[in-house]
Amino acid sequence: MDLSGLIRNYRNPLLITAAGTAALVILVSVALDALINWQVHIALKDNAEIRAQHWADNFFETTPSARRMVERGITTSSERARIETSFPLVGVIRFEMFNMDGMQTLISDTGVLGPAELFSSKAKKVIETGEPIVLIHEHQHDDDHAAHVETYVEVYIPAVLPSGERIGALETYVDVSDFEKALGKVFQRISGYLIFGTLILLLLPALAYVYRTREVMRKDKRLLELTRYDQLTGAQNRNSISDYLRQHFETEITRPTLGILFIDVDHFKQVNDQHGHACGDAMLRHFSDQLKASTRTQDDVVGRYGGDEFVLLSRGISLEGFRKLYGRVLEASRVSCTFENTSHLTSLSIGAYLASSEDTEKTALRRADLALYAAKHRGKNQVVEYSEDLEGLFGQDDTKATA
Repeated sequence: MDLSGLIRNYRNPLLITAAGTAALVILVSVALDALINWQVHIALKDNAEIRAQHWADNFFETTPSARRMVERGITTSSERARIETSFPLVGVIRFEMFNMDGMQTLISDTGVLGPAELFSSKAKKVIETGEPIVLIHEHQHDDDHAAHVETYVEVYIPAVLPSGERIGALETYVDVSDFEKALGKVFQRISGYLIFGTLILLLLPALAYVYRTREVMRKDKRLLELTRYDQLTGAQNRNSISDYLRQHFETEITRPTLGILFIDVDHFKQVNDQHGHACGDAMLRHFSDQLKASTRTQDDVVGRYGGDEFVLLSRGISLEGFRKLYGRVLEASRVSCTFENTSHLTSLSIGAYLASSEDTEKTALRRADLALYAAKHRGKNQVVEYSEDLEGLFGQDDTKATA
């Protein structure tokens, strides 16, 4: 696998961070929404209880006949009118009265008061404990244009005379629809600020994480280049070429052909001696670039095998395509190298071997190396294809066949 393939295996840290941040923001939004609803309900209950208690205190302080009403449910027309008038002041829409036994004695609905007898366990509990009971109700009704939801709070409180005597219980229904809307707007604005602040707090470490991850990836990429690529020419190094060949020849299924070009820079030692190592390095880079430009696809591999030796590997190539390939390489070698405004022209000796499925890594490299030695022996600046008649022409010590 080449460098680009390895890099593609990394997950994109920016996408991961963005997805994680979005998930956290959604989670925070849901949690805030639940918290806001809870706080709104608490505020509605507290507000309704205060308003109900205020109405009850005013009722008992200004109504001399309050005991009679609570205990026996008897009212006069003037008392009913005064009670109805007091409803809008605190948002009370109806109420019920219960005696000390928890029996309903008086009820108001749409301003009409009338006695009834109905036991209430909630009223009885309030009478016994002195603690209010508060419940929230929502009622939806439709008009000609849209559906509306009205919210009211049912509040049970003890019926207490100004003297402090407990004589029963009151159940009041308080309209809190407008108050709920006002609270909703305030809390939603606060929620927006909190979400924005949370997003900022999340983005800061998230951006730091992205930066850190990219730095790690950059260092990993650099390390990968150091371990797999030749730092002078940018071609793959000997270890990478050896790994490629080993993987190719260890494949158990029928292997495709593999074109191998063993390449040596002619007269490289003289270039170094006459013009210096900097010029020699420039020439190696030049030939590496020419070899890469001669390949067919990105699947062809160019590597620096050592010193002034290069290897070009081309998987799945035909004999005709192989010959065209090394013809391009030989033609490209005739392009001069410019170093410090001076052109330097040298040549390449190339050994070519088209390995088949019957070959091993050892035999394929030895035959390509043998062909290279023949090219140099015959005068350099040429390509020699391996053939069986090359076997035995040179001693084992004369060639560089790789074990």
